[in-house]
Order: sequence, then C-alpha cells, then structure tokens
Amino acid sequence: MGSEYIYSGNVKPELLSAALEAYKTYRADKEPLVARIRDNERFYSESYSRGGARLAAEMTCDTPFIFAAIENARADAIDSYPSANILERSPEGTKTAELLSRIVPAQLEISEFKRAYKDNIRSKLKFGTAVYGVFYNDDTGGIDIRSVDILDIYVDMHIPDIQESRFMFISAAVENETLRVRYPEFAPMFTGDAEVETLTHSYSLKDRSNVLDCYYKRPDGSVHMMKLCRNTIIAATEDMAGYENGLYAHNMYPVVFDVLYRSEHCPFGFGMIDIGKATQIEINKLDAALTENIMCGAKPRYLSKRSGGIDEEEFRDLTRSIVHYEGDPDALKVIDSAGLSEAYLTHRERKKDELKELLANRDFQQGSTAGGVTAASAIETLQQAGEKRSRSLINDTYDSYKKIIYMMLELMRQFFEEKRVYRITDELGQKSFAAFDRSMMFSAGMEKGSSVWRRLVFDIDVLPQHENPYSRENANNTILMFWQNGMFQPQNCDAAVIALKNMSFDGKERLIADLQKYRQQYAAVQTKEVENDRKGTVNG
Repeated sequence: MGSEYIYSGNVKPELLSAALEAYKTYRADKEPLVARIRDNERFYSESYSRGGARLAAEMTCDTPFIFAAIENARADAIDSYPSANILERSPEGTKTAELLSRIVPAQLEISEFKRAYKDNIRSKLKFGTAVYGVFYNDDTGGIDIRSVDILDIYVDMHIPDIQESRFMFISAAVENETLRVRYPEFAPMFTGDAEVETLTHSYSLKDRSNVLDCYYKRPDGSVHMMKLCRNTIIAATEDMAGYENGLYAHNMYPVVFDVLYRSEHCPFGFGMIDIGKATQIEINKLDAALTENIMCGAKPRYLSKRSGGIDEEEFRDLTRSIVHYEGDPDALKVIDSAGLSEAYLTHRERKKDELKELLANRDFQQGSTAGGVTAASAIETLQQAGEKRSRSLINDTYDSYKKIIYMMLELMRQFFEEKRVYRITDELGQKSFAAFDRSMMFSAGMEKGSSVWRRLVFDIDVLPQHENPYSRENANNTILMFWQNGMFQPQNCDAAVIALKNMSFDGKERLIADLQKYRQQYAAVQTKEVENDRKGTVNG
C-alpha cells in the first residue's frame, strides 16, 4: 500500500532499502530473545497468579522465591536512587556546574525520570535489560525521559554497544486520527490493524497503525531519524529546517541500555529469572510432592471391599457415633501413607539456600538473622557484606544514569534557547529560583582577534540518595558525634560547616543553615555585649 505514495525528500532510496532490510534482519535475530522474555514473564506471573483451584486440582506448588528476590533487589535500587553532581573541567565552568547541580534534579522531576527508573529497575532484574529513552519534545519544548518497552526496540544483535549499530528502530502503535492530523498528506495510509507485541502475546488494533522510528548514522557521524509507516517515509529530519546537521548535537542514538548480566557480543543481557528458573522449578516440584505426601497422611484413605456392606454415607458423616454394616467388618482397611524421610526436607532446604545464593537474596538482607545476631551494628555489617553483588548491580545502573544525564545536558545545551526558571534548593536548604538558558553552557573567548564561543565540558559524579533506616541512623549518629565533640559550640561552628559540606547525607543542608544562623545570632549577642560594656565604661 505504501507504493501509492511517492516520497520526494532528501533521503536516498538506497538508504530506505538498507533500513528496511536491516529492520527485517534485526527482527529475525531478536526472535529467540523475545521467546525467552515471554517465557520468563509467564514463569514470573505464574509464581503469584495461580489460584487455589489449580492447587487443589493438580497439587501444583509455585513458591514465589524469585518474585521475592526481584522485589528485594528492586527495593535496594530504589533505596539508592541516584543524584547527579555536575563538576567543571575548567575554571570558567565553575558557576555553571554549581547551577546545573541544583537544576538537574528539578529537570529530572519535570521529565518524570523517577517513574521510568522504578519501572526499568524491575524490567532489568526480570529480563536482564532496561531501556531508557531521552528525547527532546518539539511540542512541549521539554525533555522526555521514559521507559522504552524492550520488545519495541530493534538494533544489531551482534554488537555489545548499540551506538555501533548502523540503524536503530523503535516501534509504536499510534492512533490513526493522531497520524491523520499530523501527516495529512498521508491520511489515507493510516487505516489501522497495528500489530502489537506484549510480554504475553501479539494482537491487532484496528484504530491504530504501526509507526517505525528509524534512527541512523550518516558517514559524518551525525544521527538522523526517519519515520516509517507501511515501508513509506512520512517524515525525516534530513527534510526539516534546523536539523540538517543531525537530530541531536551529541550524535548518539537517544537511548541508554541498562544491562544486568551482559551477554557476549550482544546489547541485551539476561536477568534473575534466567539464572534462578531451573532451581525454582525443582523446588516447585519438591513442594508439590511433599505437599501431596503430607495431605495423604493428614487425610486417611481406605480400601473397601465391594461386598463389605459398609454404609458409606454414615461412614463419611463425622457427626454419627455409630456406622452400620452388613457382612465382614474387616472389609474396610486404612491405606498406609509412607512417612517422609528427613533427607527430602533437608534436600529442599538446600535447594532453597542454593537459590538464595544464585539470586544474592540471603535472609539477613531481608532483615532476618540466625545464630543469635541481634545487634543493629552486627546486622548492618552482615547486610553490607552480603550486598556486594547488589552494590555492583547498582553501580552498573549508575553508569547508565551518567549517560542519561549527559544526554539531558546536551539537549539543554542544544534546545534551551529561551530562559527557563527552576525552583531549586540551595546549599543552605532554602527554596529559591534559578534561571537557565543554553548560553550558560558556553564560554566566551578570543581566537585570532575574533570572539568565539566554546562549549563548557562537565563531568558527572553520581551520589546515592540513601533512604533506608540504617543510613538515617548513621546520619543521626554523625550529628550526635558532632555534638559530643563540641563541634556545635559557637566558636567551632565554622569548622563544623566545613566538615558537613564534605559529607553526604540527607538533611545536611538544613543542619548547615541552622549552624550558620546560630553562629550569626551568637555573634550578634557578643557584639551587643561588647557594645554595652563599652558604653558602661564610658559612662563610668
């Protein structure tokens, strides 16, 4: 159907053909991954969605150990939600770096990064890969950071870094009416029947059409994008004013992959379900067998001769004291149920321990302890020792976070021409407002007698915003230690402020503000007392 519409823009037909062929190849190469992801989602959902009817009918047990491990690891990641500290690389960037450190959290909140972060952490743990999209929104003039469905993105499956892929595709099912309004010259093309892939199955939507965003790199390194529907280009950045040199000045595909366990020579990874599924299935089978054995022992069964003459209705009625029979009273015998050997229970416990080791989800990481460990410091020591893998995975997420912040800063440098005002929290914990525009990310200089503008370059330092009770306790202990050592005495307040500025814990800005206010009040009182003493001496 796309052949009815003739594209006459700057994109060469050979490039379109290459893109369509690449999409076909990428999609075929991704099919085993899609099958694995769907199987993992089925396994994950069955661990909590199977009801009692199936358990009663089939004696099937699905203990959700993997579900609990994933949610525990996700909670760790949310407890360590990242924050960015922007650092200058040259002296002239100092003021801008300080300003960016204040406005980046505000811009992330506007871009709804936290929601994408929480969604993607679960996707990363379940399937091994989470995808963030960092886009400039021409309609709103803002920056969108969102979670991209792992099934909707297609890249070269034989390279470790997606930035090395010749093409990158993001598929979406868009409402026909929206497409007709935005691209009226192609309105008859948008007839619906979009094919949508989900984690469980594929289905069609008659009121939507499949639209493919095809990103590609030109030989000069610039990144462009063309929008395809039914193999026809309906929009391309090479045809848009202002985008002749590329879509984004940072010349990168606007997505970031956050991978849990990396597969060799592949941008996608594998997750906790992949490494724990086999052991979980074995535990489920053991649970089913043990439960069936226990149920057989808990509810006796009987052998009855057909000619025994036992009144079965009376026998099943537990309220009756007398059961009548005709014939042989020995015609009813109890079916003996073999007792469970301790070895079976021990084997099950060992498999549980094996799964905990595989998933790094030990008991003390969830607040449980054994062996008489009760002291808070000892529990924290055990938790910190057992969270090495968790910290490693979070650090990998921080690496992805750095890339997201870098892309966001470059989009601000490229598109924020008009001054924007952000509500920020300053170093003293006070609410204030700060203005920003792209000119602040350049410095003026002279080159051969003419004025030039140079890009300011920044480094990104990631700090965790710890939200767990132990981090709060440590912060409280730090403040108590300051008090006990006399750091809050008026004459020591300046030294305390210097020390606090180099520490990292929630609420330190408010503490610094209180100390400085206290120091000023004390200085005012001292000045007044000196003035009163001077007046008294003069009058005397």
